[in-house]
Amino acid sequence: MIRRSRFLMVALPLAAAGALTLATLSIVRSNTTPAVAPAGAARSTIVAGAGVVEPAGREIAVATPVAGVVRNVRVNPGDAVKQGDILFTLDDAIVAATLAQRQQDLRAAEIRLTQTKGRVDQLRAEMEAARGAVEAARAERDEAKDQVDTGAQLVGGAVSQRELTRRRNALRGAEGRLAEAGARFDGTRAALALIDPAQQGASWLADQQAVQQAQAAVDLARREQERLFIRAPSNGTILAVNIRAGEFAAAGGATAPVSMGMLTPLHVRVDIDEADLPRLALGRNAVGARRGLPAETIALRFVRAEPILTSKRSLVGGADERVDTRVLQLIYAVETPEIDLRPGQILDVRIDSPKPAQG
Repeated sequence: MIRRSRFLMVALPLAAAGALTLATLSIVRSNTTPAVAPAGAARSTIVAGAGVVEPAGREIAVATPVAGVVRNVRVNPGDAVKQGDILFTLDDAIVAATLAQRQQDLRAAEIRLTQTKGRVDQLRAEMEAARGAVEAARAERDEAKDQVDTGAQLVGGAVSQRELTRRRNALRGAEGRLAEAGARFDGTRAALALIDPAQQGASWLADQQAVQQAQAAVDLARREQERLFIRAPSNGTILAVNIRAGEFAAAGGATAPVSMGMLTPLHVRVDIDEADLPRLALGRNAVGARRGLPAETIALRFVRAEPILTSKRSLVGGADERVDTRVLQLIYAVETPEIDLRPGQILDVRIDSPKPAQG
């Protein structure tokens, strides 16, 4: 009995050690690959990454340039829009009243300019009349002067001293009327020079400048009103509407009031970990599959690679998550349009990168 117990104490550990050795050899053989591939053969490695479906050119978050209360929303998710179509409008009661006031100011300035232009013909006629009055007064003055000169020669004979005095007084009156007519002519000419467009008169320039300023104020009010009509920046499809009539739209809010994008073709943005970049062959097409359908084949055509690596973004949405992995983003176009894909959908993407065989 004692001899049997000693035999078991020796045999059982030896058997266990032998079984462990055989298991280890089996595992090593199953995981060992030939060190050298056959001559002429090629190997391939698959680089995989998660891709997110997005519109061509990425999603456009349409914002409002000014804050205000939404008056009406003219689009719904799924609507096709063209560049310049109105998406939603903000309340414009104050801006509309300001525009009406600016238009009245413009009308008043235009009327003043029209009045100024109308006075040009009037002043020209008055200046011609004043010129005629000057000529008449000058002729009267010359006649009176001739009477005085003649009387001075005949004084004491045919002309008495009193008559000569009367003629001299008449000359003074004629000279006064000539001076008055000349002053009236000069005043009319100066007034005409202020409003005559041909002479770039100061009053005419001031009235014209007032019209231009009023027009600029009207244009500014119209632009302010136009800013309250939020339009589509490009052709595309409405993806989401996050605003309703009566709500307050904040400028620069975290959530865009309207999101849109081009759905033809769809793009897939694939994140490739920086550790996989040495095995990646840029420019090759890829194959994608929707989650839950690993055997699915969605043809993806290479479009471009982003020039810079970015921090890896978590797909679980945790706001406090921190990652230190950087990724290269590749953009692919979906070449299988018959498969129903939606922006924001996640695909498993595989990129086959062949490697030349080593000798």
